[in-house]
Amino acid sequence: MIKDEQGYTHKGTGETNEDYYAFGKELYAPCDGEVVLVVDGVKDNIPGVLNPIYIPGNTVIIKTSNGEFAFFAHFKQHSIVVKQGQKVSAGALLGLCGNSGNSSEAHLHFHLQNAEDMTKATGAKCYFDQLKVNGVLKLEYSPIKGEKIEATY
Repeated sequence: MIKDEQGYTHKGTGETNEDYYAFGKELYAPCDGEVVLVVDGVKDNIPGVLNPIYIPGNTVIIKTSNGEFAFFAHFKQHSIVVKQGQKVSAGALLGLCGNSGNSSEAHLHFHLQNAEDMTKATGAKCYFDQLKVNGVLKLEYSPIKGEKIEATY
């Protein structure tokens, strides 16, 4: 989520996806790997109305050289620019942030798992080689909920 100085995730009433600061923002690969799954046709929700049929909505999964699977969910419909089987490098554009799947507002869901199939996978703690956390460069760091993080490619 992207929050303003007052802690709000949207401007105005928040009745449309375009009111949300995260909606339509570019999303980038945090690592090198191979795209093993792309789902791109799930409609974006009306804010506050969830879609429990396909929980992650529009999705990209990247398999890393370590055999980990980087899972990205809730992309904007028809915005994903990578294809299954494609090799990507850290910093490559994946698509745009949306509000698809079991999502109440525009945001990115990201996690690591040990298998491609999320129904059979176990999550893993994610460490980034480097990133800015609340404006300070951190090395080999795992973000904590509530921190403001920025990529440092």
